[in-house]
Amino acid sequence: MFDRLMLLARGKIIYFNEARLSVNYFATGENPEVCPDLSNPADFFMTMMSIESIELDKETESQHGGGMAATKEQIEKEYQEKINNFVKKYEDSDLVNNPH
Repeated sequence: MFDRLMLLARGKIIYFNEARLSVNYFATGENPEVCPDLSNPADFFMTMMSIESIELDKETESQHGGGMAATKEQIEKEYQEKINNFVKKYEDSDLVNNPH
């Protein structure tokens, strides 16, 4: 029910524009984040932007023969890279210059 949506991660804007465009925005580009069908986009965004998403991925990899569990430092590094990619995508987009 929002007209405009601003998403922040680590204090940086990763999306600011019309809410109705946000799901498609994240589903495009180099590292697409696709909101599953019948999922609440707000829940999806919160999960996508959380460090827990990286922790769960690493835990799943470890359980399926992907080696040892990741350290906190590895998880933090990967999470920071994910956020940096979101920030770069936003800053390189037309949205940053035209938030209306």
